[in-house]
Amino acid sequence: MYTPSSEFNTHIQVLLEAFLKSDKIEEVTIKKGSKYPITDRVFCIQKGVFPVYMNREDRLLSYAEGPTIFGLAYLYTPTIDHYIKTNKTSTILTLSIEEARRIIKEENLYESFICIQSHNVGLLFEMYERTITSSNYAFIRALLIDLDQSSNAVKESVTVASYIIKRSGLSRSYVMLVLSELRKGDYIHMEDGKLTGITSLPERF
Repeated sequence: MYTPSSEFNTHIQVLLEAFLKSDKIEEVTIKKGSKYPITDRVFCIQKGVFPVYMNREDRLLSYAEGPTIFGLAYLYTPTIDHYIKTNKTSTILTLSIEEARRIIKEENLYESFICIQSHNVGLLFEMYERTITSSNYAFIRALLIDLDQSSNAVKESVTVASYIIKRSGLSRSYVMLVLSELRKGDYIHMEDGKLTGITSLPERF
């Protein structure tokens, strides 16, 4: 499992505090179930869990969990077509790319910027390493491990079936079949549809 560097938490707090002091930061309310596009902005999350989707196929990409900052890649690359869709009405703080770039430059926060981006790239590589496979079951197995290693806040916010279906694009019937067999074999433990633990997972199904 990818582990952030010991300096990551320090750098995320430094950059968050610098952004939050800006008089141009905006508070945005995202209504339950609605889509909020992630375009040309930097997003600051102090706490909470926010599902991030790709517009293509409406595929769940990951969960942004505070404290974190995302959208920093937009400072130097074109906008990626993503959106946030929450399970409950939530608020998020955001500021323009231009303002974020100004703060980083004027306060010489490039080390923090690089550390956070390196962390994000590390998470991305881990995600692809786990999920690029020709086997549907191997995909489900990788996502179960990923969910099991997530924070309690993430695990409590989503059912196992929903998490796998939204991230994999596999059919509900197949996912439910696999989960049912894994529960029967005592490989996984669930309560109210949510993952509570993994005993072990067979390599093949």
